[in-house]
Amino acid sequence: MMEEKKENDFKMDTEDLRLLNAFGEALGDLPSEEETRAAWNAFASRQDAQKRRRIIQMWTSGIAAAIVVPAALIVPRIISEDTIQDIEIFAALDVPEAIITSESNGRITLSTPPATTTQIILDDGTQVTLSANSRLEYPKQFPTEGTREVHLTGEARFEVAKDSTRPFIVSTDKMDVRVLGTTFDVNTYEDEGKSFVVLVEGLVEVSAGKGESRIITPGYMAEVNMHDVQAKIQISKCDPEHYIAWKNGNFSFRNASLTEILKRVSRYYDVTVIREQVFEEEYYTGDVSSDVSLESLLAVIESSTSVSFKVERKIVYVHKKRD
Repeated sequence: MMEEKKENDFKMDTEDLRLLNAFGEALGDLPSEEETRAAWNAFASRQDAQKRRRIIQMWTSGIAAAIVVPAALIVPRIISEDTIQDIEIFAALDVPEAIITSESNGRITLSTPPATTTQIILDDGTQVTLSANSRLEYPKQFPTEGTREVHLTGEARFEVAKDSTRPFIVSTDKMDVRVLGTTFDVNTYEDEGKSFVVLVEGLVEVSAGKGESRIITPGYMAEVNMHDVQAKIQISKCDPEHYIAWKNGNFSFRNASLTEILKRVSRYYDVTVIREQVFEEEYYTGDVSSDVSLESLLAVIESSTSVSFKVERKIVYVHKKRD
């Protein structure tokens, strides 16, 4: 006689437990089994009481110290009987609570928390606007010869001081951007699934993979798939103002998927977003000030889509509106 499974019981095999423990030790901020159970039960109690099989996927964003965080983590399954339904959780992990600046061996590391941008001027006069939940590493003084090189995690806008004898290089985990003097935006957020450069003015050379390089001109962007080591650099025309709207304190969405929006919400407001995938992907176009509260932004999105939101402490629950 088979034992009946309760609707929200957790069933973890040995590999699930090993992965959970490994990621828990590495990141430190992942919720415990009890916390995950409590969050899910609170959400599920508001849904129709039909039996379902659920799989949880987590997309992480943020700066994880001393480790590489995969873009998708499979965490313990929640088992019940009948149909399969995905639950997506977007969460910002290991982010600072304030702007942090540290110096070691002549190099400076600048980190920003969620919902905060900052501007700095580098030793050569280059102006950098560092976006929320990002990190920039740069030398206190650039060498008088050779290259001027910085390392970026997250997103930043660069207005590079012209110096034909010392090229300026922005290095990221997936690509490098080489310039002499220009204005551009670089985005390397892990949860975006791609790294890209948007050129406002000037000329830049983008290199990635095994020696591939491409030149882009103003009004174009170069992007690389972050999860495919064989991916080629893709060049496409774009509206730079859309991509640098964050610098002026705005969210700019152009036919943006709800998934993309939820990742940005999680990253910017430092909240966990839980979405029940019982509906098709939706798309949204609009501009909203990033100075608004989380609740205000969600109200704008809710008014134009078929989903509704409920915020409980630092968790945002997303579900389809009832007829």
